[in-house]
Amino acid sequence: MSTATAVQDAIRDVVDLHRDRLELLRARPEPKLGFVSIHTPEEILLAAGAIPFRITGEQANTSDAAARLSANYCSYVLGCLSEGMDGVHDFADGVVFVNGCDMRKRLCEAWACDVPGQSAYYLDLPGDASDLSKAYFATQLRKLIGALERRYDRKIGDEALGRAIETCNRLRALVQELDRHARNGRRVLSGGEAIGVVKAATTGLKDAFNHRVATLLDALKASDSLPRRRPHRVMICGSYFDHQGIIDTIEDTGAEAICADISNGAKYFEGRIDPDAEPVAAIAAYYLDKHTSARRLDTDVRMRHMLELVRAYGVDSVIYYVLKFCDTNLHEYPYIQQRLQAEKIPVLFIEGERNATNIAGTRTRIQTFLESRMT
Repeated sequence: MSTATAVQDAIRDVVDLHRDRLELLRARPEPKLGFVSIHTPEEILLAAGAIPFRITGEQANTSDAAARLSANYCSYVLGCLSEGMDGVHDFADGVVFVNGCDMRKRLCEAWACDVPGQSAYYLDLPGDASDLSKAYFATQLRKLIGALERRYDRKIGDEALGRAIETCNRLRALVQELDRHARNGRRVLSGGEAIGVVKAATTGLKDAFNHRVATLLDALKASDSLPRRRPHRVMICGSYFDHQGIIDTIEDTGAEAICADISNGAKYFEGRIDPDAEPVAAIAAYYLDKHTSARRLDTDVRMRHMLELVRAYGVDSVIYYVLKFCDTNLHEYPYIQQRLQAEKIPVLFIEGERNATNIAGTRTRIQTFLESRMT
């Protein structure tokens, strides 16, 4: 087997964790707890003896969910509720919700009413990352710990939290090592594969994921045939994003899709939790320091971080993708656009649906935007 083939097989093995997630999760004896935001403290769920997995809302038919909430909700929220109502995650004990936006608050309420047999846990996410906010969020986490201790009749102490932190920090370190190839200009993963790796990381099967990514990294060390080139690099930011058609459109032009400033990108795995600090306070600090949510008040901090990503990945242009009815990201865009233009970074705004297949107009806009900058 050639080294290039070994690398592709290893990538496929990692991505398959997400593709096969429902079957794999059903086969595991541990309780399972879903989540819909990367501000969810997975370490606490792991320490409770549960498997935390992200609900990705991939169902295209959301008519029943729209009837419960509104047709004027973003397609990610409607997709998540549709999966719950249709029993896609009937193996789960419950779901942890974080108020990343008002629509996710309503999602929590609808889930509690319309998805029988599952508990709905709610975390109030502060609007900034000040010391006071971190203390408040730590209090929220302790309430969640208490609820899980009562649910599973087990103590969630510092030792269990420490082990969970170690597991999740190991996952982050492995994906960061993989991501360094992208930052250094070595084409290892396509845009779709990069998102697939992050989605595999959120299936909750942490040990299996860590083993498969370590195998991929070993295969990369043995390979010297991967191309090293400098294509036009496009960073995607904005709402929840995993639209393969848009990624294909970008990469068909010869550009490279950098999926960094999204929850399915570097936003999920960057940083680490301090293993030497008091566990709950350290977990609260880590998740509040994530600059992902447009509803947060610290937009300047988020903007500075976005520019750091632009420099780190050598980004040439930005596509700001917003799900229709995602008001928080829509409201933030004019400021983001102004700051990017001040840095002479071209930006294209796209508003779309999660599962849209008829994207001919969007495809033309992307092609025109990129080809005018790549000639």
